[in-house]
Amino acid sequence: MPFWEARSPDAQFGGYLHHFDRQGKLIGTDKNVWCQGRMLWMFSALATNVEKRDTWMRIARSGRNFLVSHAHAGGGRWHYLLSRAGEVLRPDRSFFTDAFVLTGLAQYALATGSDEDRDLIDATFDTLVANMTRDGFNEFHHFSLDPRRQWHSVSMIGLFVSSVLSPLLGESRTHAIADLCIDRILHLFARDDLRVLLESVGRDGVPIDDATGRRINPGHTMESMWFCMEEALRRGDDATARRCIEVIDWAYEKGHDGAHGGIFNILDRGGGEPAGYDPRASYDEAWDDKVWWVHSESLYAILLAASLSQRPDLDARFLALHAWSQEHFHDPVHGEWYAYLHRDGTPKVTDKGTWIKAAFHVPRNLMQIMLLLEKEARKP
Repeated sequence: MPFWEARSPDAQFGGYLHHFDRQGKLIGTDKNVWCQGRMLWMFSALATNVEKRDTWMRIARSGRNFLVSHAHAGGGRWHYLLSRAGEVLRPDRSFFTDAFVLTGLAQYALATGSDEDRDLIDATFDTLVANMTRDGFNEFHHFSLDPRRQWHSVSMIGLFVSSVLSPLLGESRTHAIADLCIDRILHLFARDDLRVLLESVGRDGVPIDDATGRRINPGHTMESMWFCMEEALRRGDDATARRCIEVIDWAYEKGHDGAHGGIFNILDRGGGEPAGYDPRASYDEAWDDKVWWVHSESLYAILLAASLSQRPDLDARFLALHAWSQEHFHDPVHGEWYAYLHRDGTPKVTDKGTWIKAAFHVPRNLMQIMLLLEKEARKP
């Protein structure tokens, strides 16, 4: 976090700067509202779960003020991209933007005990739930999601939203949407016959045997599983936890790169290179790149599965992936993680902050790992 604390708070305009090269030099000033909401969540979560530091609270307050002043589009919706000063550059509406702002505002409310944003939180939550359950809804920028399909990412993020909002709004408002998301994730997108979690299925719930329908994302699977496992823990639901561990095994079996280490970016559901995959249409991410968020999400998912199952092989997977990530992603000179590696683990993009990489996935998962290991250490 010191990398971000020293560079990210925008003392002039508020909010967060998040485009930095390897050394931490500012290389861009546009403010992706995804990143603004995610970083508000991160600093607020640190203050809630680790230590109520004045620095973290001040940085969180700056992010909250910037979002509320500049990013709200009305009706519980939020703009996608702002200038450094807060002018709207891209007014695109996005389910994901709404979700990340909502979790940021909610976590900030939990950290401060303030209800100043309750009306905004209520409106955004109600709008988000209505949109994610409405057939034909297709505002997912920066992604283009075919409305003829159902998409795993919508349920995955919906479950994260419900977990953050539950302590604030109460389970009476969040339980139903959590149930819906868990059921879709574990029994619609997770397919026993294929031993994969699919990123999309048809509107009728049937897998589609085309290039898009065959594509899987091991990092998304891992992220989704720890969301589901944490919800299972809150409910004392051992059956759901066991199902999650089974799906994690699938993702690791196909996603782990036995030749070079690490976790693949995108795969065919049968394993290996996906047909019809064009890196140019996927932000220049190759299918076999090693991506920062995929590895941090996988680390926490595997460790949580190891904790719940007490399986030594999962302990070993965690330790091996942790060592690989520390060796290849972590920059011991300038701090933080590189954004992208080639398949062999050599750096491909050494920037520490990009249009979408900010203080979120890596510190979120490292925080979760730290808290889990501390909990384990307190056991008899």
